[in-house]
Amino acid sequence: MPVRPDSAFTVRLPSGARAKVTGRRVSPPPTSLPAALRASAVEADVDLEGLCLADAHVIEALLVSAGVVVAPPVELECRNCARKVVFAVAEAIPTRPLLDPPGDEELDLVLLGEQEHPLREPVPIRGESARTFRLGARTLRDRLRLEQLLGDDPRAPLPLGGPLIRAMGLVALGSTRSPTAIARALEVLDDAAFEEAWDAISEAFDRQHWPPRLLVPTACPSCGARNDLEAAGPRPFTFFGPRSASTTPFPSFETFRARATELVTAIFAEEGPADLVGLEVTIEEGVPPCDDGGEPLLGSYTPTPEADGDVRGPAAPFRIELYYRTFQSMYADEPYDWEAEIRDTIEHELEHHHNFLSGHDPLDEAEHAAIAHERDRLHGRPGARELTAWLPLLFADFARFVRAIWPLLALVFVGLLAFEMCGR
Repeated sequence: MPVRPDSAFTVRLPSGARAKVTGRRVSPPPTSLPAALRASAVEADVDLEGLCLADAHVIEALLVSAGVVVAPPVELECRNCARKVVFAVAEAIPTRPLLDPPGDEELDLVLLGEQEHPLREPVPIRGESARTFRLGARTLRDRLRLEQLLGDDPRAPLPLGGPLIRAMGLVALGSTRSPTAIARALEVLDDAAFEEAWDAISEAFDRQHWPPRLLVPTACPSCGARNDLEAAGPRPFTFFGPRSASTTPFPSFETFRARATELVTAIFAEEGPADLVGLEVTIEEGVPPCDDGGEPLLGSYTPTPEADGDVRGPAAPFRIELYYRTFQSMYADEPYDWEAEIRDTIEHELEHHHNFLSGHDPLDEAEHAAIAHERDRLHGRPGARELTAWLPLLFADFARFVRAIWPLLALVFVGLLAFEMCGR
């Protein structure tokens, strides 16, 4: 359910506090929560600039959904089909779990106060090798100072110094808590060491101040793959995760297909021919299909409409397909044993085949139940708490509706009265 523009809503924030927020559309429309405050487009019963960043970012996302804060369309390259797609952020935000978080251990995880995080590699500072750093709580005011220091040009050099360290809340590196000393320790690192350290700090900063729910799931209109959009921002730092130690490239399609064919032959020999008549395995190089949750498939099992649970003849049209590009993209994210994954995928699809022949596929039911559960986690499930939260809004809208049309209602009433009198 989207938040209605020009209306008040009550939100239970990630910190646990509650806030009543009123937004109204103004021209020109603000593009951030701070800009909306400056334009008097938003009011609340709390100090919005003094909120912790996680709370402020949730309110900013809800105001984007309401159209009070305007987020420009986002162009992404689909992670599955690589097509350029333009998404409207406001239309994609699932506001139900933002208004009243259900307490999901992953999606509603919030790190409040000062938090310690690990470094990927030790950083020398004041005679010690720092293996951890600490990030403190930040507010919307702190975000403004950080944005001013970083400026608008993403290509500009990082203004590494005491002011930046203070603005981002990097309160300690190892046991050292001096912002100037921390900045100098980072400055003297070689490029590779600095990238590792700064990437870890940037990733922790993002995780600490942007709740996971602020990544909005959207479906590619071309292939159906799930792509995540930023619901609130801007996020000041980019990060890439730990670098992989593996330098072995993923195999070419021809190598992958040849090895997959060998594994299929071996697995079929282990299975025996009884239930494998008419079953073929193909390896596809094109864009993989996606499951109902938008995840690109590693493999699929397809009995054609002519097949049923009793068909075992030589013409039985059963097919298992493996999708090269999904294996390849998984390897790009993190190298893994792709041959073992091929075997696991074939065995998984064979279980679907055996279940189909028996007339009941509990594995398919379990997969669809898991997808439905994940959809509820991401988009929320309507309940009494949500309806209660929206009652003030509904009553307020009804009152405005009555105030707007009461002259028309009065006119209709007078007309009906006159008609009744004339009829007598």
